[in-house]
Amino acid sequence: MLKQICIASALTLAAGSAAASPELAELWGAKAAALAGDSAPLLDTARQGRMPALDDTYVIEVERFAFNATRLGDWTRQAGAPPAIGCSFLSLGEETEIQLEALEGARSARASADALDGLLSLFADARTLSAAAAWSARHMGDQPVTLSQPSPCPQQLPRIDRVAID
Repeated sequence: MLKQICIASALTLAAGSAAASPELAELWGAKAAALAGDSAPLLDTARQGRMPALDDTYVIEVERFAFNATRLGDWTRQAGAPPAIGCSFLSLGEETEIQLEALEGARSARASADALDGLLSLFADARTLSAAAAWSARHMGDQPVTLSQPSPCPQQLPRIDRVAID
């Protein structure tokens, strides 16, 4: 539990920094893996036709995960990383919030299972995204950082496993 609190605190404090941080991206990916592990038993319960019991800690951690995805998206875009990475963080944060709301509002085990399936998919995407962001942060050091206003994200983002790092 202490490790989770430290990771969440590190993400919250460091996400607003102006310098690229591959470690921060990796911590966020580790949080995605931990949340996937916490979500799996809930999904098993829902697939057995029973409503999973959501405790406050789980909900708060998913909310923090979504919040930090948004902050990492802003930070990544401002740090001069490829736009697709920043936009993917932002999109993932928004979609996580949508899936969490669907899970909290679910009135059936089937609806809970659908929302949990969505969250697990997002957590898998987050691990891929965190690796791409960490790689980008480590390899962008020789390139000048753009401090101008980042361009808006496109409506339809490419899949993160299809994003090329420039």
